[in-house]
Amino acid sequence: MVNGETRRLSMKFKHSGSVLANPWFALILIAVTVFVIYSNTCRVPFVFDGKVQIENKEKIRDLQNYFSLKGFKSHRPLVEFSFALNYRLGNLNPLGFHLVNILIHVISGVLVYFLALNVFGRLSLFQGGQSGPPVASQTHRKPKKRTRKPISSTRKPNAGAFSSSKIPSMSLWVALLFVSHPIQTQAVTYIVQRYASMSAMFYLISVLLYIQARKLQLNMEGLGEGKTWGDDSLKPNADKKSAAAFSCKIPFYFAATVLSGVFSFLSKENAATLPGIILLVEYFLFDRSWQGWKKKWVWLVPLGVLLMFLGLYFLSSTRGLKFENLLEDVSILTRETGTVDRWGYFCTQFNVLVEYIRLLFFPFGQNVDHMYSLKSGFFDGLTPLAFAFVVSIILAGIWNIRKRPAISFGIFWFFITLSIESSIFPISDAMFEHRLYLPVVGFAVVVVYGLFQLFSSRIVCANLFLAVAIVTFGVGTYLRNNIWRDPLSLWEDSARKNPENHRAHNNFGVELNGQGHLNRAIREYSRALKIKPDFADANNNLGNAFIRQGRFEDAIRHLSEALRKKPNFTGAHNNMGVALASSGDLNGAIRHFQIALRRKPRYAEAHNSLGNALAQADRVEKAMEEWTRAVALDPRYAEPHYNMGVAFDQKGDMRRAERSFSEAVRINPDYAQAYSKLGVISARQGDYESAMRLFSKALELNPRLADAQRGFREMIRLTPKGN
Repeated sequence: MVNGETRRLSMKFKHSGSVLANPWFALILIAVTVFVIYSNTCRVPFVFDGKVQIENKEKIRDLQNYFSLKGFKSHRPLVEFSFALNYRLGNLNPLGFHLVNILIHVISGVLVYFLALNVFGRLSLFQGGQSGPPVASQTHRKPKKRTRKPISSTRKPNAGAFSSSKIPSMSLWVALLFVSHPIQTQAVTYIVQRYASMSAMFYLISVLLYIQARKLQLNMEGLGEGKTWGDDSLKPNADKKSAAAFSCKIPFYFAATVLSGVFSFLSKENAATLPGIILLVEYFLFDRSWQGWKKKWVWLVPLGVLLMFLGLYFLSSTRGLKFENLLEDVSILTRETGTVDRWGYFCTQFNVLVEYIRLLFFPFGQNVDHMYSLKSGFFDGLTPLAFAFVVSIILAGIWNIRKRPAISFGIFWFFITLSIESSIFPISDAMFEHRLYLPVVGFAVVVVYGLFQLFSSRIVCANLFLAVAIVTFGVGTYLRNNIWRDPLSLWEDSARKNPENHRAHNNFGVELNGQGHLNRAIREYSRALKIKPDFADANNNLGNAFIRQGRFEDAIRHLSEALRKKPNFTGAHNNMGVALASSGDLNGAIRHFQIALRRKPRYAEAHNSLGNALAQADRVEKAMEEWTRAVALDPRYAEPHYNMGVAFDQKGDMRRAERSFSEAVRINPDYAQAYSKLGVISARQGDYESAMRLFSKALELNPRLADAQRGFREMIRLTPKGN
């Protein structure tokens, strides 16, 4: 990516005396900044969609699933493949997943740096940024009365924000704003949103490859007339070998542009905006002439239609729609949910865009799940004011095209990259912070250029202001990541900031339930149901909590309600089976477990629960089969090992029982009941010292565990002088 302009600017560094102009310093600073402000994220667990898309997704546990065309035709397959590689190298250890996300963010920051160098560098070729870029068509015009001088010699360098000595530092500030902004935490720290960051990485590569291809193309056209186009590495009147070299490189760069764009689309569908950004780059950096664009439309229109057709075909194949019904299914393909009408979603997005812009300038009130309320129409709430605000920004972009093209470029970049998720294509969630990952580039370009223009005669002030902003954003990012480190605090923060978010209250309850705070969890589930009475997940979770409290009638009541609202709810069928088995209705329990397994045959928890019910019904051999299937489906599942240990122990097979209990504590080092059972086996074998140690460990994990208390007292009686 280090092209002629980059080399030209780096050569000026030797004379400028500014360390900010050194490209190597810039790259190191970008990387160090990212690793420092994200250093506290490596232990952040899988949360929200990460549990479904990574932790509980069986497909990523086998790389072979992605080595066939059929296996690769899935939802965002390239990112899924990277998850599978992570799993292959480190199982579900979050550290490996986080390191890859951080590395992607570093690479994206570097790409943004080079993109800014190219944008500012190209615009610096034109006096005051007002005349627009040189157009290729001008080089082929025949001179009328006098020979036209090379364009590079007719343009005067801009003494304002675009002076060459300022471009490297401006580009560095753009990249640092991009990597340090707190809004980026949801695309970097939230593991599953590698979708956003990885797509953006390939997106930026594609844009840079296109810029390089076009510059080579212009340089080759200049060779025919003995002219250069701002690249000092090329000399006038270059020989035919140079022209031949250019002619070979140009198709390669264009092909690589398309390939990288495909990779971006395979990472996330919002890469469909890439053609719009390519047109933006072409207009601002290369050709604004009517003659040039008349020639471009001949191939741009059919290419656009082809790309749209291929995109719809890919979406239809991944969503199981028939190719012959593709045109009929366009309406389905361009909506992620059918619960929101296009007009209401479109009106909502004016309000969301205002909130996005507010978060970019003042990143307070960040939320993992904003649950932004949808508007019913244009006159709902403050939508007219939001519309006026958004339109005024777009008009500012249009008005500045000739006077301040960098401002216009940044504004249009922001809106184009958001155009899929903030337009007429309904998505079930109107607002998520990770959608700003790529649009932040446009924001950074506007802010940096604006400050350098404002302080054009006092650049030290601009640098100082930006340095303070970077430090402030970096600290904000680090503090925001601290909230992500604990899922309990993350969802408590979300519920506190948006008390009407039923999903936040439900997820907060799940985390409370996991830590044993059952009464608080029940209160949160009840709040979620009060906000959204048809929320089946909250009924299911209430049932689960009541089972743990031994309130089986309440559990059955809520689980029945969950199944009434959502008949195919496999988790609710499994929990209903557990509640019925605990109440003594083994036949009813087995029936619900079997329903769950018919709907989801690879449901390890249901196999384990079915095994428990069969064991209670004295069908131990069948129970063993179910527990064995559960272990085969999920090798990290400790409970079926414990259940098999209990069954072996009841048969008198202490050796196999000990092996099963040991496997359970190996998988789950906090499994108090398994430690207690191992203590019992050690005591039977006469190893009182090991038994005492195992009972102590069990009581350390669960002081109220009755079996461990009895065993510990017995060991004290048998070994009064022991530990």
